[in-house]
Amino acid sequence: MRKRNEGDQMKIKNHAIAMIVALGLPLIGCQGGSEDFQNYSSTSSEQNDSQNITDPTDTTAEDSHDIADHIHNDISEAISEDIQALGCVKASTSQKKQVNLGLSKKEEFLQKCSKETNGSSWCDELVRPNPRSSNTFKCTYGSSQAHNLIHPVEGTWKYPIEGVRILQDLSAKGIKISQIYNWWRPEPYNKNVGGAAGRHPYGTSIDVRFSSNSEADRAFRELCKMRKAKRLRAIGHYGSASLHIGVGDRTANTWGKSCN
Repeated sequence: MRKRNEGDQMKIKNHAIAMIVALGLPLIGCQGGSEDFQNYSSTSSEQNDSQNITDPTDTTAEDSHDIADHIHNDISEAISEDIQALGCVKASTSQKKQVNLGLSKKEEFLQKCSKETNGSSWCDELVRPNPRSSNTFKCTYGSSQAHNLIHPVEGTWKYPIEGVRILQDLSAKGIKISQIYNWWRPEPYNKNVGGAAGRHPYGTSIDVRFSSNSEADRAFRELCKMRKAKRLRAIGHYGSASLHIGVGDRTANTWGKSCN
């Protein structure tokens, strides 16, 4: 009986792997998360010093990983938690400690965001990771971990708050916004969902889903104007109703679509 059960489990595992390959989801390797918090102050200073400079480094490959994250999110609801868990790297004790440090500042962040955005309800969405990746979140941090991510370094908070102000301005122009679904996305959760290494782990940007592709295109055009006015540094178009708004991203560029 035991051999039969082991054989059944092996068949299930092989079937799961075959589904992942068919769907184009990679089995994720291990990546440490300690770099996210090393020398943040120097990184922040570099961002400020180069605010008006477009980084010439080719980041096409890196940003394609972030597009893969959105493909993953679009199909993840159709994939069982067991299958998603096959490619999941568990967070280390130190990585969980950073997440919980941020969690301890949740109310402080929400109060600051509310005060600076005239009580915007989008502040609540900043602290909640992508609902479509909740299974991956549980796999990374455990089922008992609160489904919240707040960057523990308070110096980063200005970026998502400015992101909310940008959304308020887009909304005032009649652009329909559905939700914010990414802000801070630390390792290894970031890599578990296929995210690029140089964006969300630093808490400098947000991802936003609009009501339709056409609304996202309208928003993109407005964001291009804001980028020209140096209000934000990077814009990513995921070829869908979702956009990346990189208020303080180190790499200042656009991808997926160009500003005219």
